[in-house]
Amino acid sequence: MKKYALVYLLSIGCLLLILGACKNSGKKETYIRKLERNKESIAVGIYKPNESDVIYTRAILEALKIDGGIVAVSLNNEDIKRSKLENIDVFILPGFRSNCQLTIDQELIEILRRFSFERGKGIVAISSGSKMITGNENKSRGYLIDLKMIAPQPGETLNGIMKFELSDRGKQIFPELKHTQNLFIDFQSGPIIDMESGNGQNIQLMGSKFKANAGIPFFVTAQAGKGRIFITAAHPEITPGMRWILPRMVRWTIGRDLVSYDQNVVRPGFFKQEFIIDEESRKEIDELITKLVEGDKSQKISAMDQLYNTYPWMAAEKVVGLLSDSHEKVRLKAAEFLTRIEYTPALPDLEKAVQNERKRRVKDQLLAYENEMCNMIEQQVSVN
Repeated sequence: MKKYALVYLLSIGCLLLILGACKNSGKKETYIRKLERNKESIAVGIYKPNESDVIYTRAILEALKIDGGIVAVSLNNEDIKRSKLENIDVFILPGFRSNCQLTIDQELIEILRRFSFERGKGIVAISSGSKMITGNENKSRGYLIDLKMIAPQPGETLNGIMKFELSDRGKQIFPELKHTQNLFIDFQSGPIIDMESGNGQNIQLMGSKFKANAGIPFFVTAQAGKGRIFITAAHPEITPGMRWILPRMVRWTIGRDLVSYDQNVVRPGFFKQEFIIDEESRKEIDELITKLVEGDKSQKISAMDQLYNTYPWMAAEKVVGLLSDSHEKVRLKAAEFLTRIEYTPALPDLEKAVQNERKRRVKDQLLAYENEMCNMIEQQVSVN
């Protein structure tokens, strides 16, 4: 049964890599076959009960692709119960949608408990996904960490790009950031980690909102038996310049080398200031996105420039559609926009745009963006 599960999970993981990889002939195929046999690769399972419950699973998969030593696959409840996570090294709990009624499956919790406490595997919990493993009001259901996750109080509800700072311990995990004074990351008013509720388990603060009141930690680690857990209240998976933080968290939880990544993804200076998404700014963003669809050439280009400097990820899917726009300047601007924000889900669309382009000059420019984006994934990592 274990052998069947191993083949099943590795087959799915390799299929995902093949579908998401750049078409680089035999070299890429050889690398995938080698990765399948490599005992040093890290197998990551991403919790996906169904499409409507969790958010950013695709972005999580794309962020993990940065690391050439990671193989990732989405797993639903039945997959987990059938395999018992026997061939998984690290399990990721994505954030849940705000309107989702979270139902805790006790069998799943017990599998996660054995996964961490007994087998010494790693868990990464993103935003509200941490509610599955922390001890909230209903302690009878069981939990992995004795921490409470509390709802934001009035005035603490913040969405957008937030400034944060790392603790000294956090700088050890993310040394690339220790000399950068202005750090920003996407935060979407997830539950707040109550550090005072922690009871043992070597719970440590790794980073928090810049100059915030105590009680708004962004990054927290904990020991769960033999295993390690990393909780992030923020969303690195959708933050340009910070997506590499997620595979680094994965490596830390399983005790692997904290390898370095290329400067094309390690870009802590991408955002220059905070950007709060309130009712007014959301309206402005919606208007700009409307111009991407209905505007003329100059309006589309101007809208992309404005969105790039505020909250670009929200408009990414609409910009993907502009790769087939009738105006070459719009097509090129869209390719530049998507490459600069590291929107690697657009690689198949960008490849198609290159194939369909008739003008040689434009084709070469689009191809350059495609190659640049290809270099953001499956990096041959090196030890820090």
